[in-house]
Amino acid sequence: MRSHAALLVVLTAFALSALVVPTLTPIATTDDWTYARSAQMLLAEGRLTVFPVVVATAIVPIVWGALFGVVLGPELGVFRLSTVVITLLGGLALYGICRDLGVSRARSALGTATFLFNPLIFVLAFTFMTDPHFVSLLIIATWCFTRGLSPTTFDARCVIAGSAMAALAFLTRHQGALVVPAVVAFLFASRRLHLDRPTLRLLVQLLALPLLAIGGYLVWLANGENVGAMQGSFLREIEQGGWEGTWWLMRWLTLFTVLYLGFFVLPLIGAILPFDHHLAPGISPRGRLFAALWALAVIFGVGVLAQWGDLMPYLPQFVGTMGLGPPDLLGGRPLLLGREGQTVLTLVCLLATLVLGVIAARAMSAPLSVERSRAALVGSIGLGQFIGIFPPSYHFLGWSAGSVDRYLAPLAPIAIVLALWALRGMPMALPAGWLLAALLALVSVAGTRDYLVFMREVWSMGDQVVGAGVPLDRLDAGAGWDGYHLYETGLANQVAPRTAGGPWWVYMNAPATDSTYVVAGAPLPGYDILAEQPYSSWLSRDEPRLFLLRRQGAEGSP
Repeated sequence: MRSHAALLVVLTAFALSALVVPTLTPIATTDDWTYARSAQMLLAEGRLTVFPVVVATAIVPIVWGALFGVVLGPELGVFRLSTVVITLLGGLALYGICRDLGVSRARSALGTATFLFNPLIFVLAFTFMTDPHFVSLLIIATWCFTRGLSPTTFDARCVIAGSAMAALAFLTRHQGALVVPAVVAFLFASRRLHLDRPTLRLLVQLLALPLLAIGGYLVWLANGENVGAMQGSFLREIEQGGWEGTWWLMRWLTLFTVLYLGFFVLPLIGAILPFDHHLAPGISPRGRLFAALWALAVIFGVGVLAQWGDLMPYLPQFVGTMGLGPPDLLGGRPLLLGREGQTVLTLVCLLATLVLGVIAARAMSAPLSVERSRAALVGSIGLGQFIGIFPPSYHFLGWSAGSVDRYLAPLAPIAIVLALWALRGMPMALPAGWLLAALLALVSVAGTRDYLVFMREVWSMGDQVVGAGVPLDRLDAGAGWDGYHLYETGLANQVAPRTAGGPWWVYMNAPATDSTYVVAGAPLPGYDILAEQPYSSWLSRDEPRLFLLRRQGAEGSP
């Protein structure tokens, strides 16, 4: 175990961070209340339910969380703990991929830290969202395939295991259906598929379990009452977006993705910068052209966005200017990242992305080898996941930046693995990389801790208001609270929305509330302040406060 000491330190640090972050806090956030209620219903009633409002397939997280609930109790914090565990397993699999690609132990451990302590990955790990479950299953599936599909031989056990993980990935999010096709595309492009019995056997090993999962899920979906009604919206939203929306997404979502790739690999870029003069030698003319076009496109795109006033983070949801975690509460939270901070973050990610483009050009010039074949397989799977970003992003056209940051999370491990593979044989200032990883870890832990403390105080205030006699259907305490407490009532009684001009969640999650009372992060026009209370924040300079508000002219006890 001493040879993997650096990895053990990283995994231990991630596990211990769950003691600093209030992991077991009994709250739900944004959409994860839907999966939490399904897990609770599975444990209490023995039936698997996916609510109509759910877009993801979500089966695996629900069952995975319920397994933890059997042992530790069906609590919201326990389900969150299940996500921490599966994210840790994903980090371990990432280390395995790096080692299979010929990356040293020390650099593989740095890559694992880069993944686990990236702010987006870290804050998602402390939710019960489907995204972190999917990312971990994707990494595990990729590891199985890199081990099972060497250039000269096939390991049937690893291939079947990868196929099983891909099937589970589909039963978590629809993008899992793209994993095995990406593997098949790689095998076809590398001329490893033939019209013979071994190829047929390989294709059966690859396709059987995912097709069984997809077919079984579709049958269950078709026969379920009110199950996954929102899951049929993809094609309709793509049609509504039209060619104009598609062209917009192709241009700008691609640019956003490229900038976020730089964000995902920041510690690795910090480690290579002192030796950046070693990057260019050996790059082929084709690679140099690629790097030049990459740089021109990124610089031009960032310049245009800056003129429009848009800066990183471009797709704010779990990483935004208010900190980590989606606010999803009227009034939000105090601003943590002003224009100056956004400018700095944009320039840092731009620099990282430009260097990443050179690293990619270097990878294109690598000689043929077993490791290059495995890297190409990882790249093919990553390309499939990039394509998978687009269908759900149509939902956000017209009312946001065109997507949300969590949709890009599957690309983080892919970028880290491929960057480390491309940098093999190059000197790296590992202490600089570890320092950047440690700084990101501090931000991630503090920011995630602040978010869960904030949500804990929101739910505590909601409990106090209801305990004081205010009916649930007169209170809005944010997306998670409203959905957890009111969605099933609205669904069972087919309640029409009762809040005129309210936020999105009172229409999707809680049409039953009339929002007479509101828990908010700031005073709101048309509401009187009944109470306010401070809450703890490590990253905020000032002491933030929560407010209990009542609509002006409304009757009722305070």
